[in-house]
Amino acid sequence: FVYNFIKFVEWPNEKSVSQDKPIVIGVVGSQDFIKAFEPAKHKKIKNRAITIKYFTGFEAPPQSSDANDQYWQQRTAALKACDLLLFCECHDGRIDLASEIIRALRDAPVLTIGETAHFLESGGMINFLMKGKKVGFEINNDAAKQAKLQIRSQLLRLAKRVISEKVASRSINDAN
Repeated sequence: FVYNFIKFVEWPNEKSVSQDKPIVIGVVGSQDFIKAFEPAKHKKIKNRAITIKYFTGFEAPPQSSDANDQYWQQRTAALKACDLLLFCECHDGRIDLASEIIRALRDAPVLTIGETAHFLESGGMINFLMKGKKVGFEINNDAAKQAKLQIRSQLLRLAKRVISEKVASRSINDAN
């Protein structure tokens, strides 16, 4: 899914760098998700290689906000360097700071993908859904536009739900 999402998203010019720079996929939360990218590591998307980076230290809130302000700024700057950021809470990878991370990335051209209830409402852009044994997804197109990302209509049509200011939000029931 993630590999194909990249094909249907356009990043702004400042993020669309030369072909020799890889597409950086960041992962926050459970490391189990990284294994799923092994087959894609040697592929190219849009003629660019793929790099996977795992980020730790976002699983729990900091003890003191004053002491960690500079640390937080540095950590979120590293996340902003990604093209895509996955929030993986599968198994034991709970991320208590997901909303804060999304707020810090709000205007950065980083595609945010999650797998939890209310991920879109907190500003995430694509959220995975499980319905029986089928995987689907929903999109917050307004959040993507705020980050200057353009999600192609082909991908929007496949979503179970789309949050968009211009088009009435389509629910899962409407899509089936």
